[in-house]
Amino acid sequence: MSNPSSFPTLGTGIPVAVGQIDRELKKLWEQSGTVASRASLINLAIYCEGKEAMERATQVIGKITEDHACRAILICAEPGKPESNVEAWISAHCHMSRAGAKQVCCEQITFLLEGPSRNLIPNIVFSHLDSDLPLYLWWQGEFPDPIDSQLWNWVDRLIYDSRDWTDRGRQLRLLRDSLAEAQGRIILCDLNWTRGLYFRQAISACFDNPGHLPFLDQIDEITIAHAPGYRCTAQLIVGWLASRLNWKGPEGSQNEIVFTAGNGRRATIRFVERTGAPISEARIKADGATFLFTREEGSEFLHAAFTFPDGRHIESLLPAGRDGSAELVNEELVRGGRNLVYLKAVSVVERLF
Repeated sequence: MSNPSSFPTLGTGIPVAVGQIDRELKKLWEQSGTVASRASLINLAIYCEGKEAMERATQVIGKITEDHACRAILICAEPGKPESNVEAWISAHCHMSRAGAKQVCCEQITFLLEGPSRNLIPNIVFSHLDSDLPLYLWWQGEFPDPIDSQLWNWVDRLIYDSRDWTDRGRQLRLLRDSLAEAQGRIILCDLNWTRGLYFRQAISACFDNPGHLPFLDQIDEITIAHAPGYRCTAQLIVGWLASRLNWKGPEGSQNEIVFTAGNGRRATIRFVERTGAPISEARIKADGATFLFTREEGSEFLHAAFTFPDGRHIESLLPAGRDGSAELVNEELVRGGRNLVYLKAVSVVERLF
């Protein structure tokens, strides 16, 4: 169903003066009459750099609002511009309600910050929040040095993608130091961690089976196959498993590392780069048994195949999710908790980044 003509959704939106945003939004709703209902359960702020990134983010917001009602605040910076300038637009993303009676619309406020204007971000975000709803901030790309810790005091969940970082160790230290200064309630949500969610769930479910559990203490080899650029995703899966099993290490680097279990058994971890899905294979060998999880590129299913020393062979299909930015963010928006397991996994493999 098409969107109401009074709600601009294509391109950037309607240009507005920065000081008149609330008034212009009110006028927009008054013009729509009873055609649509406004909906918002969270504030979703997104920071990106470059106009191309701004266009991509707007498209992602449109997908996110299909499942999560929010006020979206999109901030695009172009720090390379010689002079400071701030521009703003308003628009909306409209979708049919489940009852099909009318459209439900979510507001989007877009800002373009040119030149040395990034210090305006906290004020822009805080002054345009929707009521006292939770604030989720999705920071695309690398964090600046220094980070304005004032921003973290208002953020409930900080979303980022460590795969985008060129120096992951430095970015983690920068983030950790700034959060320590803020002393806020912020929860970290790494989309790179989310990419491995379904492989982690599949491995957990496998060893939840009482018949498979004894092999968990006998793991001696793991191979993770990943697409180019996704080594850090594979490392987080290994970090998760090592932290859950209290393995010591790692030793080694690059393509092969070794952990030591509490029983003294050594587990060799190999990373293999191959084209395909971000993570296309996780192969676990333990005391003559093999637990294999594979995923074809673009597939929403994992293929699990288990082989045991006595000749038994078991196969099954499991969910694998999707790899798009909107789908990864949606996974985070439906989940609670403080992601403490993620922090433990990072602490295990941080020196490998």
